[in-house]
Amino acid sequence: MSDQKYTYWLRSGFYSGLQKAAVLLFGVGSVLVLTRTLSKPDMGTWNLFLVYSAIIEVIRHSLIKNAVIKYLNSSDKQEHAFIHTAALTLNSITTMTILLLIVAFIGPVSHLLQAPGLAPVMYYFLPGLLLLIPFSHFEWVQNANADFKGIFWAYLTRQGISFGLIVVSLLAGIHITLTKLVLFFDAGILCGVLVSALFARKFLTGTLRVNMDWVKKLWHFGKYVFGTNISASVFRNTDQFVISSYLSTASVALYGVCLRISNLVDVPSQVLADILFPKSAQMMEAGNMEKVKFYYEKAVGAILAIALPVSIFILLLPKIVLHIIAGSSYEEAAPILQITILYGFFLPFIKQFGTIMDSIGLPKTNFAVNTIIAICNIFICWSFTRYFGLMGAAYGTMTSYAICFVITQIILYRKIGSSLFNTFKHMILFYPDIIAVLQQKILLKWKVR
Repeated sequence: MSDQKYTYWLRSGFYSGLQKAAVLLFGVGSVLVLTRTLSKPDMGTWNLFLVYSAIIEVIRHSLIKNAVIKYLNSSDKQEHAFIHTAALTLNSITTMTILLLIVAFIGPVSHLLQAPGLAPVMYYFLPGLLLLIPFSHFEWVQNANADFKGIFWAYLTRQGISFGLIVVSLLAGIHITLTKLVLFFDAGILCGVLVSALFARKFLTGTLRVNMDWVKKLWHFGKYVFGTNISASVFRNTDQFVISSYLSTASVALYGVCLRISNLVDVPSQVLADILFPKSAQMMEAGNMEKVKFYYEKAVGAILAIALPVSIFILLLPKIVLHIIAGSSYEEAAPILQITILYGFFLPFIKQFGTIMDSIGLPKTNFAVNTIIAICNIFICWSFTRYFGLMGAAYGTMTSYAICFVITQIILYRKIGSSLFNTFKHMILFYPDIIAVLQQKILLKWKVR
């Protein structure tokens, strides 16, 4: 077998994979430390802050990122300065709007969620929010050029500084509070901006050229992706909001730890989504729908092949995993962890569905599916939590994911002719294929020596 089959995925996936893994591992490292340092109510409040900060980044990324990647890959070079300026303009407007909404509404929201400590944490996050404007712009420019090296180092710096400050504080005997945590979070973003600028400068045009037609073009493409990802974020985080408002922030802490562990299995999906979008967008421009279908099936198959062994281990030994990650006081969440791992099997199909829909010019379809499912999930999750407590939130979310899986597979079959059989075939073939590729790479290095 020729190693060309996986060359693109290996080359692009190396740094993208390292970046996603670094973010997740620092996140797990934070859980290891903070679950043993903070009280459960404070840990729950910190989880809610992380949910909100993640949603904020999703809002900004979804409105602009995919549009930038698509148009930088399909437009003439003389248009690139206009695209860069339009992206920066939308980025700034969106960020300032979010900032004003936080100032206006975080107080009532904190009261609704029974999390009084959330409001001051969000206020201290505002400087970091402004720093995300250059951070994300540099990231999108590098992403559009399929250069993931700088993105990796920027995220490694951002997460490493934040985590390092936590560890240093503990070693120095300094008491960790929510205020200190969010200040460390902001410091990480600042350092990440400086590193990202070094790598992104070769892709920057060096001039700002405002063209309102491009601003409108990016907005009209991004508005559906924006709506889609808002719906997807609501979908993915409804359970934690319901738990906080209906139960307590301590319950959010238990549930949040399970989600953090489950996210370990989701790393391949995040990596291949970054790689798949520009590739499928290029195939769409060339009118090659068969290749789009092939890339979707191969990506999902590869994700499942990587995730399956880890998922089985966690399913069989949830208490051991929880004890290692969060300590003995979190072992009671073992049944929840098993459910969150189970519905994680739906995520590769659902996430790559969104990537494909956006890349082939059907963001409206993606938006409609995610919005309908997000609305349904609110009622499903609320009902299940009301009758079954904390476990009900997990059962409700799994039910919603199952419904979403069925709907997205029907649409993909009709639009690109995708096949579950082919997806599972790629999953099985992934193991011998990747072993053969790695063997060839190793043999080639030995021959060079």
